[in-house]
Amino acid sequence: MTHHFPGGLPTPRPVIEPDAEPWWDAAGRGELTVPYCEACGRPFWYPRGFCPRCGSTGVVWRPATGEGTVYSYTVVRRAAEPWGSHTPFVLAYVTLDEGVTVQTNIVDCSSDVLEPGLRVRAVFERADDADLPVLRFTPVDPVH
Repeated sequence: MTHHFPGGLPTPRPVIEPDAEPWWDAAGRGELTVPYCEACGRPFWYPRGFCPRCGSTGVVWRPATGEGTVYSYTVVRRAAEPWGSHTPFVLAYVTLDEGVTVQTNIVDCSSDVLEPGLRVRAVFERADDADLPVLRFTPVDPVH
């Protein structure tokens, strides 16, 4: 049986740490950025103001391609509210072309094409205009 996993999932408002404001500013413009450590020269995830490897606070926010590959996923069929009314939905790990892996949702996707290795692109969703944008992914080629 084919399922379609639509967008429009809840977008609960996170606590924004001041060091991650550059990421949220870019997300508000629909742009995906990835934090890089100036000392190590390597990207990392999740957005924060210091390198998790060396502790350096020399962080720069570089534009990302916005594309990646599904590493792994699960279809959530039971969840507490506010997510419960949106089941089933997809929770996934996506490895960005920049090399970092993010936990996210796959939206606007059919179960027929959902598999590890699927190429996806970033989309930002807001359940309400007052919400902050939430990073999610959709297939680059939904026909696959």
